[in-house]
Amino acid sequence: MDYQYAKLGTNKGRRRLWFEGEILNKSGFAPNTPYRRVNNPDGKQISLFKLDESDYVSTDRRVTKSMRGDKPRPIIDLCDKSIETILGDVERVRVQLSYGLIVISAHPEDQAKSDRESRFTDNKNKGQITHASLFTGGGISTDAIHSALNEEGLIKTGCTWVCEADSKYINEAQQNCFAIDDETVILNGLVEEVETQLFTEVDVLSLSMECAGFSKAGKVKHKMSAEEHSGTALFGVMNAIKSSNPAVIISENVMEAMNSPMYVLLTSELKRLGYKVFETELSNKQTGSVERRRRYWLTAISENLAPDDISLSDVAPNLIPLKHYLDSVPETMWADNQYLKDKQIRDAAAGKGFANRQLLTGEETEVGTIGRHYAKRRSTEPFMVRADNKERLFTPEEHAKLKSIPQRLVPKTGMTIAHQILGQSVDYLQPYKLMQCVINRIRPLLIS
Repeated sequence: MDYQYAKLGTNKGRRRLWFEGEILNKSGFAPNTPYRRVNNPDGKQISLFKLDESDYVSTDRRVTKSMRGDKPRPIIDLCDKSIETILGDVERVRVQLSYGLIVISAHPEDQAKSDRESRFTDNKNKGQITHASLFTGGGISTDAIHSALNEEGLIKTGCTWVCEADSKYINEAQQNCFAIDDETVILNGLVEEVETQLFTEVDVLSLSMECAGFSKAGKVKHKMSAEEHSGTALFGVMNAIKSSNPAVIISENVMEAMNSPMYVLLTSELKRLGYKVFETELSNKQTGSVERRRRYWLTAISENLAPDDISLSDVAPNLIPLKHYLDSVPETMWADNQYLKDKQIRDAAAGKGFANRQLLTGEETEVGTIGRHYAKRRSTEPFMVRADNKERLFTPEEHAKLKSIPQRLVPKTGMTIAHQILGQSVDYLQPYKLMQCVINRIRPLLIS
């Protein structure tokens, strides 16, 4: 059995299939061999059967030939309207050749593109869009995307499946995230180790590959590139995309991920698979949230559904002083943090660029990024400070408010895990507004 993958050509406005060479000889289709063409519209296949001379009738065909030097070369040339009727509007075909039989069908990747676009259109019109997520964490970005779909009346169930490596995080997501219900399949493991067939078909796939390998701080800490740190995740991501075949893919990461080797490979492969890729930077300029959190967003939409652009307009900045977001906290949360004050003096003397700490009084209207390890009281992240120079961290509830995260999603665990989940999450309004934008831009293209 041999296989050939070929592009469909055109001739005088009709689709054309052209095959030649030794691969035809091997299959018994030598020059002047009679064959019968059988169209199978239901199976979306065209079959060519080799005939004996005694079986040949006038409606059958013969393999033609060209000469290469003194050697005849077999040619099969099919060109008629029925090709498009049977195979659909595909650009490539898969040709399976065995002795005496050639079966022509749409290229699997072209068929997958057609299938996902049809499925998305049908499900959107029925209000039954399906959603899944990779690297789900505590489910905050997943919840935002799901809520946007729900408010548009496009989704009726929880996520089809979610994949997350850390059991502590996915446990919190199961308890707090509206996108996860009893029917959601939980895939608790590294994306690259999950069996591909478990990534079942969905319309929308959201993902946030681990950012530690891309960020400057992460590279310094781990002393390795993103590819060395977590590069194998890319293979799992592509397995999941090919298996689930979503029409819309939304991915978030730190700004350093843009133009990284991993994302260059990801975007190149998505384009090859028939997606139109949009890349943008989002921050509190587009959401009005308190935290300044710049993030790189990659949105891939199947080509025949994709609009010309995807962008969010700037909004009025938050003007509410930080003190209005703060809760009453016990005195035990306040501390001198003398070691951080001493470190600031040492860093300044050493000329380090991060010597200036983020000490906030409550009059500010925005704060810097609050990261995953906020509970460790790192000198570079924001602290509240009062008149006696005592300092404190934000509570998890306050942390969520600064990211516009609904309070129902605040993890119910201790402060460390809660800040980990919130710190590695997103400004809730970034994926929420982006998903709304995608749906609103796609909608005019979906005409039943």
